[in-house]
Amino acid sequence: MQMIKKRFENTLHICILNFKMLLIGYFNTLGSSVSFIKGEKMNSKSLSSWMLIVSPILFFVVFIIGWDVVIGSSETTAEELANIMTQTSTVSIFAVLGTAIFISLAAGPALLAWSKVDSSTLEGNLAFIATMIFGAMSTIALLSMGMGFPVIAGDTESMLEAEWIWSVSDSMFAGLFLAWTFGNILLGASLWIENKINKIASGILLLAGILMLIMHLLIGVVPEDVGFIPFIFALVATVIVGVFNLRSES
Repeated sequence: MQMIKKRFENTLHICILNFKMLLIGYFNTLGSSVSFIKGEKMNSKSLSSWMLIVSPILFFVVFIIGWDVVIGSSETTAEELANIMTQTSTVSIFAVLGTAIFISLAAGPALLAWSKVDSSTLEGNLAFIATMIFGAMSTIALLSMGMGFPVIAGDTESMLEAEWIWSVSDSMFAGLFLAWTFGNILLGASLWIENKINKIASGILLLAGILMLIMHLLIGVVPEDVGFIPFIFALVATVIVGVFNLRSES
């Protein structure tokens, strides 16, 4: 029994080290690539700040305004698919653009959290957990958005199968928003404790995460219109943190 336990601990330790090395390689490569493309020095703080500022705004414009205006809103999955099938090219553009926005919406906080990682402090450990959560958020976004492409392309065998795939894809967004909730709480708490970015901005991000958590706890009780408020507040909070993070660099 002791041998099995020891092997498990060694395996877990190796997995954690490998994951840390993977994150280090990813973020170092990402920062270097952006610097090369722009022909100037851009560190992770600049990149994360602009992602934090721009991606929530694009999300609001594309998904909350653009989708209803261009594609149209629907009450049921069948109605939504009927709209999609009549404008597949436009929906494909929305899907690709939306995937990039979702990744940026997760990568911005992930880069910020990664810059705060320090295993010797509470805020550094909170930042590391937040990094993993925001990484999972981008993975969920890729899977969810990617599942919709066979439906858009008409590769499904029947309308029933298309509705099933589209419903599963939509359902995965619940996990995405739950990851965003815990990520905001942990990152907000980390920034609040560290106290290097504006305290009010850090508190707003933490509050946004807490409000989103309350919304999840009261789901089915809180009216949909009221439950939408914490989500919008989280977008605003993300922009605010991005602005103050960018200002703290100058």
